[in-house]
Amino acid sequence: MRVKHPYIIPFVGLKPGKHEFEFTLEESFFKEFEYSEVDNGHFTISVVLDKKSNMMELTFSLNGKMSWPCDRCGDPVSIDIKGNDHIVIKYGDHTDDQDDDIWTYGPQEYQIDIRQRLFELVHLSLPVRRAHEEEECNPTVMKKMDDYRADEDSDTQWIALKNLQMETPLDQLGLS
Repeated sequence: MRVKHPYIIPFVGLKPGKHEFEFTLEESFFKEFEYSEVDNGHFTISVVLDKKSNMMELTFSLNGKMSWPCDRCGDPVSIDIKGNDHIVIKYGDHTDDQDDDIWTYGPQEYQIDIRQRLFELVHLSLPVRRAHEEEECNPTVMKKMDDYRADEDSDTQWIALKNLQMETPLDQLGLS
């Protein structure tokens, strides 16, 4: 089923059972958020709403791709993004969506705004390390990095400090 209003799921008229929705997130979606780390890419999120007599369950499946500067060489790298999420919505006397996993909806609610949840799902699914395979990195940049790499055996100031002998041992000062 296609949703007319983006990122809103109207649930009042739905019969009990499973209902599938699909959302597409692109650059314009992420521009609505002030601190978005994502500024490009194409993401598809499938949402399955399982409506029951006393609650609803939403299951999110994310698939997407974005371009990002490589952590090693700085050239653009295409990153596949996948992720999942799950929310339970109980019916109650008042609305409370402060808990991450279980929301309570009061009798006045008739739709689910999942905008923030989609934003968080994409960001939490981003890999920590965003880099090419080492052999795919820009060879010019990798050569320069090798030129400036320090030898592990070089006598640095830290090695000199490590080997520094104290004039008065700690046990003579009563500190051990």
